Amino acid sequence: MLTERLRRLNRYREIASILVKYGFGYVLEEVGLFQVLSLKDRIVAEVKHGNTKEAGYRIRCMLEELGPAFIKLGQLLSIRSDLLPAEIVKELEMLQDQVPPVPVEEIKAKINQDFGRPVDQVFQSFNEECIAAASIGQVHEASLPSGETVMVKIQRPGIRQVVYTDLEILMDLSKLIEQRYDWAEYYNITEMVEELSESIRRELDYSEEARNTDIVQRQFEKCESIKVPEIFHDYSTDQILTMEKIDGIKLNELHTMAATIDEKRKIADLLVSAFITQILREGFFHGDPHPGNILYIPENQQLVFIDFGQVGRLSASMRYDSSSMMMGIMQEDTHQIVKAIFRMAYVPSDINERHFYDDVEAIRKMVDHSPKEGLSLGLTVKELFSAAQEHRIILPKEMTMMGKALVTIEGIISEMDPSLDMIALAKPYGEQLMRERYDPVKMGKRLWNKADDFTDTLTNIPKKMEDVLDQTSKGDLKFEISLSEINRILHKFDRISNQVSFSLTLLAFSIVVLGLIVGATFGNNTMLTSVPAIEIGFFIAFMMFLWIIYSILKSGRF
Repeated sequence: MLTERLRRLNRYREIASILVKYGFGYVLEEVGLFQVLSLKDRIVAEVKHGNTKEAGYRIRCMLEELGPAFIKLGQLLSIRSDLLPAEIVKELEMLQDQVPPVPVEEIKAKINQDFGRPVDQVFQSFNEECIAAASIGQVHEASLPSGETVMVKIQRPGIRQVVYTDLEILMDLSKLIEQRYDWAEYYNITEMVEELSESIRRELDYSEEARNTDIVQRQFEKCESIKVPEIFHDYSTDQILTMEKIDGIKLNELHTMAATIDEKRKIADLLVSAFITQILREGFFHGDPHPGNILYIPENQQLVFIDFGQVGRLSASMRYDSSSMMMGIMQEDTHQIVKAIFRMAYVPSDINERHFYDDVEAIRKMVDHSPKEGLSLGLTVKELFSAAQEHRIILPKEMTMMGKALVTIEGIISEMDPSLDMIALAKPYGEQLMRERYDPVKMGKRLWNKADDFTDTLTNIPKKMEDVLDQTSKGDLKFEISLSEINRILHKFDRISNQVSFSLTLLAFSIVVLGLIVGATFGNNTMLTSVPAIEIGFFIAFMMFLWIIYSILKSGRF
């Protein structure tokens, strides 16, 4: 227990020093953690206090130095254009997770520990030179006893403990920030960190990544144009993942091959087809489809998807509503877009529906009149989600990941050929999904299921009414109020109490002034009156009056 506390304290100091290094020492002072800095770091923080030059660049570099948990936090924030300025969001989208590799002796020791035998008894050959290195793991090429060439991803020794400590610190910081700032509570910063924590813990479990890869492989087993590497489970653990080696060109390196316009369009079409299939048909999709995770094999004209540490999942109802929203975008139907968002999200009871409808209409018109290189499907979805959050509409976290995936895919397509329009590419697949939705057989099944649910509801009505009446007669009937409604009620109480305090203070001050007038008019020259008691009382009352007024105005609740 003591060792764990010391580890957390040391990590706190390390994080604090890095914040100061990049000019964000004032953040520690704001949240009440300035005392964790050494005297030297405090002096440096004072010098750099308030320096916001190139803030986005400094934030990106700082997060990269802080490690995997903070890099993932930056990637999560990069899709929150409602929370951060556009310049900072643009920098966060460029976050890189590249670090020097771990010495090969430590990697071999890790393999020995997980398999219970040395590396030369597990693999026929093992390339000691690292192919790629990230903050969580690194990749080496090897061959199995059967002769297959494989890629082995090994988790960095001790990285789990580091990441878990960082996640606990991030949770502590998020709670402190929410206590100090209303905007942080409004944007559910703590919930965002909990989402991040869940995502990273899954990513640290390579056995789950193996299962995810198997699922996506089954999705495309009948599609010759899409390939997913085979996982060798007998040579994998929860911290070591062995997969088939596939030679291909990363999509961000397509410029190295003389790809024709038609070939680029075919790649873009395959990419859109694959993600429409994953998101809207299967409800299980690649959560981090950056160009390094997608390869192209020119000889076979195949796309290859790798690295399924992050995946998104959509339920049947979310797939239904997502496809409705996207078809609303493609068909320029604002009503359909709004209806789909209202079905998939939590909508506060006091929302101004007309105002939200107008905001969605404005976003849709921006898409209609934007050039090819302007807004399109991914960015439109992102703008719609930002508008929803501004109206306190809470979207499922899975939808946020879907928006991020679409924006990333759209960026890849734009990089290949700026003239390509993702909406135009996606429209045929969306229309096909809508035709399948309105297939008479499928519609009949949906109607039957709804009729069955409606029958159950009708059957249960008498029992529910009896329960309500019974609770009412016993005085046990309870009403639930949402957290947002409680906050609004408390806010109104604060305003009323502040107004009452102001009135009482003003009345008391008026009485003191009246006493001064009376004293000046009817005062007698006695020993008591020679003491300036009224003047002293007036001064004290006046200072208290100013202090109360300042406190009320500062609270912003008057």
